[in-house]
Amino acid sequence: MKTLERKNKSYLLDDDSFLIDPMAWDEDFAEGMAPALGIPDGLTPSHWDVLRFIRATYLETGSCPIVYKTCRVNKLTIKDLQRLFPSGYQRGACKLAGLSFMTAVIRPAELEFRREVSKFAVSTPFYSTAEAPIEPIPIERRVYRVNVQGFLIDPKEWDEDFAIFKARELQMTGLLGEKHWQVIRYIRSEFEKTDEIPTVYATSEAMGIDIDELAELFPCGYHRGAVKIAGLNLGARRG
Repeated sequence: MKTLERKNKSYLLDDDSFLIDPMAWDEDFAEGMAPALGIPDGLTPSHWDVLRFIRATYLETGSCPIVYKTCRVNKLTIKDLQRLFPSGYQRGACKLAGLSFMTAVIRPAELEFRREVSKFAVSTPFYSTAEAPIEPIPIERRVYRVNVQGFLIDPKEWDEDFAIFKARELQMTGLLGEKHWQVIRYIRSEFEKTDEIPTVYATSEAMGIDIDELAELFPCGYHRGAVKIAGLNLGARRG
């Protein structure tokens, strides 16, 4: 387990350097983490406007706001956001705000309850670790292993049927069109090349679309929409 040390305080981080307990966040955490995320000269008022909006939204709703809403409320273009948080939205702004996609639907009061329960709980696996069969499986019998938030656990299990049904589950209107597939295939191809999910900035630039067009394509968000449909999540590795 990683830690961030700042002003005689120690913050517990997960393997991807996200704050494990969102309620342990304070401004010292954000200041201490900023240099590692491409912000070497300290956080400006513009950074703090975004971070405080993200935190306020989380404390009010239990959900980290999607990138489109953060840009709209703070009157930022995708380029503005990239200049402020060069490492990405989830991996920059949300990380500095002490949140990650894994804390997206957990309310602060529930976190307190979970802390108490975790003192007595015993962790057990919820799924088999056996490898998937090689023979094709009829779609009506196909099973995809997903985590509690519906992200595919193993990117190698992804196929286009998963994308189609995940889009339906996310209540996206209409069928996945060619532009959707271009975004999905770009995300997966970049992941295959680099073992990293491309940032929302990189995807927007590569596809030649702005934040509003991306919002129209994937109204649930970039990570909770496009990335999820592409069968990836921030903890994914090619293996």
